[in-house]
Amino acid sequence: MSRRALVWSGSAVAVVALAGLVVYVARAGLDEADKLAGVIGAFVGLAGLGVSVYGVVRGDPPTGPGPGSGPGSVVVKGDNSGVITTGDAADVRMTTEPDP
Repeated sequence: MSRRALVWSGSAVAVVALAGLVVYVARAGLDEADKLAGVIGAFVGLAGLGVSVYGVVRGDPPTGPGPGSGPGSVVVKGDNSGVITTGDAADVRMTTEPDP
């Protein structure tokens, strides 16, 4: 499926969900809709907590290019007097502390 089709299908789902929400609120009233929103919000919050805990426990490394891979990017290894790696593969080693 193309990216454009995904955007349109996602937009269609959002419009249908919004229309359903409007119909529900009109039929049930604000008090009932508020109660349902509270319950749904609690479940969504718990699901988000579970996903975040799973991500922390799993501990996968980030995807994409490694550190210092883009033009002008800098990665500091160690403390402030460590090795600085730039995107052009040049290493700058700091041997003395800079003046304050």
